[in-house]
Amino acid sequence: MKRPARWLPPLVSLLVALQHGVLAHAATPRIGGRVEGYGIVRFDQSSPRQRPLARIDLFAEQAVTRSLRWKLATTGRWGGTIENASGAGLIDFGHSFQNVDPSLQLDEAWVEWLGDDFDLRAGNQRFSWGKLDGVKPNDQLNPLRYYDPLVDEEADQKIAVPALAASYYFPSSWRDRLPEESRLTLVWQPIAVPWLFPEEDERWFPPAAETGPPLDIPSLIVDDRDICPCVVDVQQELRNSSAPARRFDNGNVGFRVSGRSSGVDWSAVYFDGYDPAASFSVPVALDLSDAGVTPGVLTATALTQLRPAYRRYRSLGADASAVLGGFTTRFEAAWRWRRPYPREVSSLTAEIVGDEQRVAKLLRGKTVTLDAFEERDAVEWGMGADYLIDGWLPLIELYQIVLLHNDTPLLIRNVDTRITTSLQKTWLAESLKTELVGLWGIESGYEMVRAQATYAITDQIAAQLGVLGIWGDARSLVGEFKDNGQAYGRLSYSF
Repeated sequence: MKRPARWLPPLVSLLVALQHGVLAHAATPRIGGRVEGYGIVRFDQSSPRQRPLARIDLFAEQAVTRSLRWKLATTGRWGGTIENASGAGLIDFGHSFQNVDPSLQLDEAWVEWLGDDFDLRAGNQRFSWGKLDGVKPNDQLNPLRYYDPLVDEEADQKIAVPALAASYYFPSSWRDRLPEESRLTLVWQPIAVPWLFPEEDERWFPPAAETGPPLDIPSLIVDDRDICPCVVDVQQELRNSSAPARRFDNGNVGFRVSGRSSGVDWSAVYFDGYDPAASFSVPVALDLSDAGVTPGVLTATALTQLRPAYRRYRSLGADASAVLGGFTTRFEAAWRWRRPYPREVSSLTAEIVGDEQRVAKLLRGKTVTLDAFEERDAVEWGMGADYLIDGWLPLIELYQIVLLHNDTPLLIRNVDTRITTSLQKTWLAESLKTELVGLWGIESGYEMVRAQATYAITDQIAAQLGVLGIWGDARSLVGEFKDNGQAYGRLSYSF
């Protein structure tokens, strides 16, 4: 019989020592979660339906020692926006279109060490950088989930991703000469995780990503010949693209310096990585198998695909918050280098029809690929304030995107300003919380109003009722959902 490896007895001894030493004094693991039911009633029956959703969140966490702790969480979903599911399964880190129902998704799952001079956390994580309550220009480390974007809470829209996060606190001998709570934070995400997007028959698939009606082209010159009149039917399918290459030099990096000076909490942020928001490329091919069926008219079918496009950009930003005379104020800004901003997919048609070389390529049976976005330098900034008055908490924020050197019509304007307002109040010894939220896109021409009330029936059971209304220009990021007004209800049990 083989003798045991030399390292085995010391390892067993070490594990026994840990069990009777470190782990013997560990806090008992805390296990909890939430079970929730959610449903909507459409105001416009022509808009896509959304089935009732059953959701369960489970977590376990433990403080092993004063310095060492861990957390593990998962989320299961059944129903909701998913239509015509391909089957049940796990949500993975490799695809933007994942039509599985019921589904199970790994949420936060990390181990953390809290030291005197540094903290270190490794595993699946969410981050919340920035000071604004609405869109945070410096909050870029988590890709987004677009299942119910105008109702879901911020944490539910973020996808937890694998990361190594380290924070360094300066030595005590330095601290008297530095701002209070000075810290350096570095986040490295070794792989880029795609955002999650609805499919074409689902309620929150954006109309701006649709191809539009058939094309009736009276005249089209190719190689000095007029090949039209033409009738071109357009068919679109959704296809996943390969996730960004899984290389250590191809992940995301975030760096933040933060502190507190004269009552102002501030930070400076640098980001280099993949856009957490959605962008698409559109390959187009031409099917001429029915050509000539209609006398004197060339008939064809444009076969288009909607493919996720994962693009990198860099950002440098800063934010600050302070209490001034009872007002809680916040400011945030970021400079973007070559960030993609979305276009209407149907607007790509003119670029093909107006380009003789592209048309000739299609007629030869080749594929033409266009981007449904433009990469532009931009400044994104915002400021806001709230003030507590007799239990009422009104808030107003202004957020603006300024695109530089842009001459292409996009779903946002070259100067795109949004004003967000909210009013919160608690009643009945804080058992009832009401909230009214308004959003106005000034240049883009859209409005959104959401009102909801949440009542804590017991310490563990809560019920919520709300209403959502959307109006405005269909060629805008919010106005395109103007048919998706709804009432909604939620019942949750936390344990």
